[in-house]
Amino acid sequence: MENMIYLGIKIAVAAVLAVLFGNGCVVVFNRMPIRWFEDLDEQGNRVLPPALQAQGDGSRQRLTSTPWKYLFVAFFGAAGVFLALREPVQYEVAALCILAVVLLMAVADAKYRIVPDQLSILLAVSAVGLVGFHEDWWEPVAGAGVGILLALSVWGLGRILYRRDVIGGADLKFYAAMGLIAGRAGILIVFVLTQLLMGAHGLWLVLRREAKAGEGRAMLPYAFAAVTVFLLFLWDAGKRMVF
Repeated sequence: MENMIYLGIKIAVAAVLAVLFGNGCVVVFNRMPIRWFEDLDEQGNRVLPPALQAQGDGSRQRLTSTPWKYLFVAFFGAAGVFLALREPVQYEVAALCILAVVLLMAVADAKYRIVPDQLSILLAVSAVGLVGFHEDWWEPVAGAGVGILLALSVWGLGRILYRRDVIGGADLKFYAAMGLIAGRAGILIVFVLTQLLMGAHGLWLVLRREAKAGEGRAMLPYAFAAVTVFLLFLWDAGKRMVF
């Protein structure tokens, strides 16, 4: 009986968080200060992405309520109920919080190719929610280090193969912050999944002649899918990987 009550509480928490995060992600993305999206041009001046420049003062909605609020609520609802059936409530809440932050990062990257540093900081802070799920206290720090090394390896490979940067500062910050959350094995899983998804989708686009080989694409949407798979299905698998 107690187990059923606990399960009911977890499902209720999942429902509340689904509505909160599903609606909140749209509201937060639309309310973020426009200066968060500024970047430096070649002359060192702070400029906005072209898509935001076209919005003038930025008062128009960046992300429409329909259909995104409904899609996001459905996503967080499904993910929350799945976690409620499998994981403790602390993991459930922490995982959904992390997914909400990564979703905001993915939307920003997809729309503007700019990920505000404030979201990277928020993602790093959200690692606190899963600290207790690591066996060793130093695992998050080691994970951040591995994440930085993986990002730098992609940067170096891009310089060798394409003579240009194929990974930006926001991507490096993402892997560092996600390493704090996932640990060494976990960030390796997220990294590999992200690269596989990017590669498979890129190949599909090339075969359909909708993109050229080596063409740059926003990484965070693929990373969001990878983080979702990891947090929902592969967290325990990461614990069994020792290196």
